[in-house]
Amino acid sequence: MARIAFASLTMALFLALPLAAQDRMLAFEPYAGSEERESDRVFESFGRTERIVGFADGKVLAEPFEGRILLQRFRNPPDRSAAEIVANYRAAFEARGLQLDWACSSRPACGNTADGGWNRRSGINLGVGREVEYFTGQMPHDGGTAFVSVAVEGANHYVQILQPAEMDSGQVQVLDAAAMGNLLDSQGKLTVENIYFDFGKADLLPESEAALVQIARLLADRAGIGLYVVGHTDSIGGFEANLALSRARAEAVVRALEQGHGVAAGRAVPAGVGPLAPVASNATDAGRALNRRVEIVLR
Repeated sequence: MARIAFASLTMALFLALPLAAQDRMLAFEPYAGSEERESDRVFESFGRTERIVGFADGKVLAEPFEGRILLQRFRNPPDRSAAEIVANYRAAFEARGLQLDWACSSRPACGNTADGGWNRRSGINLGVGREVEYFTGQMPHDGGTAFVSVAVEGANHYVQILQPAEMDSGQVQVLDAAAMGNLLDSQGKLTVENIYFDFGKADLLPESEAALVQIARLLADRAGIGLYVVGHTDSIGGFEANLALSRARAEAVVRALEQGHGVAAGRAVPAGVGPLAPVASNATDAGRALNRRVEIVLR
């Protein structure tokens, strides 16, 4: 019989999060004796992910989600089984109003969690061990609904909390060609804030189009200048891989300018410096986000 020692939800775990985030996120205290792997924590005030809600016909079933996201990974305490840990979490959340949507026990019932389906969709990686436990459900919180999922394997467990939220709008301004020119005159370079790529890839997203239009207009208005387009990354991952990714992203921008906006070859020259020129600390999510950027530099 599992020992139900986890009886209440508290704010204790969230003292490291920004105050505004603390006020909004459903708070809990992890299984007694667990240790968070803080480098694996994901917190987004607004983001996109998926919630695993079933497994059928050999496929993981998941629901897309958009809003506030918290995903934490914990090392299990010694001599505690996955079944005991998941039972404690489930009892605690159900005591606070959780309505169960789906639960599974054992790898056949949960699906092959090691094939990337779980991790790719939700960030939950349960490895290859046989001992797997999972539940997901929803509960009232802060006048709305919070979606709670707990996944446990032999050595680690994950807690995912999802809360619907509206995205803050009006937070990005597209610099027009004239403003870009003024910044280049005064600073010699500028960060193009609204150039977007898929995570870990060099594929430009459609949301980048407005910025590309203005860079092309800048080059058309100032026929005598040339630009370096410089890609930057954070420090996560291998150095050579980051150098290659930053270069590939810069090349994607130059290619889009030449092929989609009539910029003559050679007016914009791609370069990539990987993590070599950070503008913030790579020790935090916020700092790493600032370091992943594209700059244009006057040449």
